[in-house]
Amino acid sequence: MNKSRINGFLLDTDFLIDLNRGKSNIYKKRASKLLCQINDSDLFISNVTVIEFLSGISEKKQENASNILFDLFVYIYPTYEESCFAGRLRQEFFKKGISLSFSDVLNASLCINRNLYIVTRNIKHYPFKNINVLSW
Repeated sequence: MNKSRINGFLLDTDFLIDLNRGKSNIYKKRASKLLCQINDSDLFISNVTVIEFLSGISEKKQENASNILFDLFVYIYPTYEESCFAGRLRQEFFKKGISLSFSDVLNASLCINRNLYIVTRNIKHYPFKNINVLSW
């Protein structure tokens, strides 16, 4: 990874899910606290995060949720080169007997290539050497 400064935070799906839990949920409280800490930085969501998040909510709430995501966060998607890099990452770990999801390797590729932190509670989904993980 390029050793230049971190350029922002890519929000994983679990972070968005936790932010939308019930008021007394401990994960919501922790995610909300973290959001307050990083809110002055650039906050990104990827194409796969949007797909995962919207597919997990009711159809009648999807349009409103889609608009909120669009208004609050910077939407990014992988370039061809970043997609190829994600494929190589997935293959590298598959050879070690570790199966990683397409969404996680795509998000990892974005973070590694663009110097972003991945904001996730699922630390084990991101076993890559050159990635910065922020959890709650």
